Amino acid sequence: MATLPLTLAALATSAVPGLVAVAVRPHHGAGEEYAAAVLTTPDDEVIVSVPRTQQAETAQSASLLGLAALTEGARAELPFDAPRPLGMTRAGDTRAVATTYLPGSRFDVGDLSSDAILIDSIAETIAAIHALPRSVAQQGGLVERTTRDQRLLVTRMVDRAQATRYLPQTVHARWTEVLEAAELWDFEPRMVHGTLTADTLLVDDDRVVGVLDWSGLSVGDPASDVAWLYEAGDGVFDAVLSRYAKLSGVGDSAALRSRATLYHELEIAKWLLHGIDVHDSEIIDDAVGMLDRLVDRLSILTAAVPGRDPLDEAAAIELLEQTPAVSDRLSETAAFEALDEDRMFGFDTDFIDPLPAEGAADASAGADGVEASEDDADLQLTEPVDDLLTEPINDDDLPEPRRD
Repeated sequence: MATLPLTLAALATSAVPGLVAVAVRPHHGAGEEYAAAVLTTPDDEVIVSVPRTQQAETAQSASLLGLAALTEGARAELPFDAPRPLGMTRAGDTRAVATTYLPGSRFDVGDLSSDAILIDSIAETIAAIHALPRSVAQQGGLVERTTRDQRLLVTRMVDRAQATRYLPQTVHARWTEVLEAAELWDFEPRMVHGTLTADTLLVDDDRVVGVLDWSGLSVGDPASDVAWLYEAGDGVFDAVLSRYAKLSGVGDSAALRSRATLYHELEIAKWLLHGIDVHDSEIIDDAVGMLDRLVDRLSILTAAVPGRDPLDEAAAIELLEQTPAVSDRLSETAAFEALDEDRMFGFDTDFIDPLPAEGAADASAGADGVEASEDDADLQLTEPVDDLLTEPINDDDLPEPRRD
């Protein structure tokens, strides 16, 4: 059914004054946590998204804050495109956000090989983000962590996992050893993307052409932006790290590698803590099983201790690929509560409220109204989509964000 894309198109034209849409198509690349559509305009394309969950709404706020911090000067230093916020408007109990739509295709990190042409571009992308001046964070009101802050953050996560009584002693000892190796935490904090994965990268012709999801942009540990590459295996990780080290001058790449290994393994801890936070016994049991397999398959992180043989990561990679990615961004909610919507978009705009007083309370509804057989082809707009906003929005038109 075409109702949802048309409703999103109407919200986009309300959020961005003067926007002229000639076609619209549903967009499923944003995942289940967002209702999204892509509008074709005479000049380019615009994507509008509405969060369906509280977590998605928080992440969207953080991403807008990160994008706002990317000034024209900062963007000029990046060898790829980042979305540009265009406007927002109210959508029931949440909001619709319009940004520029970036073309490009996704790739599976598991398909990468150590001699892939894309390796160079991935290393260049990460190095370019880390080379951004720290003033980007300072002027944009972003989180800035010192090496001590980062170490304490990881320590708290390990302590929380240990307090659950589900963390095996062998795994706890492994992580504690890395945390207590002071030489591993002697690094220079840099601007980091914070949520970098293969899903956030858009590629074309073996080059990264766009980077999405800037919700974690901050000053922090560069190792956090390379940990995801372990999913491709040691060969790919080492190939990227070698090129990255030459571009960025990170110094001790062995220490960075050890911290990246720790961050990758801590995804299991995040999954366990998530299961406990939402009281989901299935998630808890899943995480406990993964931790038990870590005990069987992994030894103490010998890569973190000079003089020992390097750790074989093959079993860890196989295990951790099964671990669902869980964002810990909600722990930084306080940092996002200070969002200034005018500052986010770089200009003062009184966003237009698209919902009339009558029927506005019914504007939000479940997204299940979008049928699986929905045609993804562009819907040609022969009449102004603004007309959709002159009548109350039906219950099937817009998903209501769940307050999890």
